[in-house]
Amino acid sequence: MPAEAVHPAVTAAGWAGQACFFARFFVQWLASERARRSVVPPSFWWLSLSGAVLVSLYALERGTAILLAGFAVTAAIAVRNLLLAAGAPRLGARASTWAALLLAGVALVPAVGVRGAHSDPLTWLLVGLAGQAAWTARFPLQWWYSERAGRSHFPASFWWLSLVGNGLLLAYALHLGDPVFVLGFLPGPLLQVRNLFLQGAQARHP
Repeated sequence: MPAEAVHPAVTAAGWAGQACFFARFFVQWLASERARRSVVPPSFWWLSLSGAVLVSLYALERGTAILLAGFAVTAAIAVRNLLLAAGAPRLGARASTWAALLLAGVALVPAVGVRGAHSDPLTWLLVGLAGQAAWTARFPLQWWYSERAGRSHFPASFWWLSLVGNGLLLAYALHLGDPVFVLGFLPGPLLQVRNLFLQGAQARHP
């Protein structure tokens, strides 16, 4: 479906969701700069949940199956991290591993049969799927690390997967010519590189 055919209210929801996604990393960046290390304030997860719900509505109307499931997984991970921040008991190592793998698999379900349902060239579908795989896998990975640590935090691998996935999905969004998705992915690399720098500095000077 062309972007211009989407109902204006749904388009507004998409923009509001992307604003939440941008705001979450902005507040995370500010909190990390104050702490001089990469930290995760609870507001990050509330903004993630809000953004995932709103952008899912837009992606559903837009018919971008490659992106839709990733937003659903993001919402589930946000809820779990909020529960961890509230003191919920953590899962065991085996349970958290299987749960993380299950969520990562769910994110790729829409890829089944997507070639037949899309007019995109195969190359662009592969770019979108690879980006979605990396972009979505970062949150099950983050969840797995958080369950093991008993607290919500971001390992360095989260930021590396974010950087790779963000770059590929930005290219895919540019191919789609959809400004909602383009502007949503555009600022990500700056924040991801900055967090990697902060984590590197923390490792050198614990």
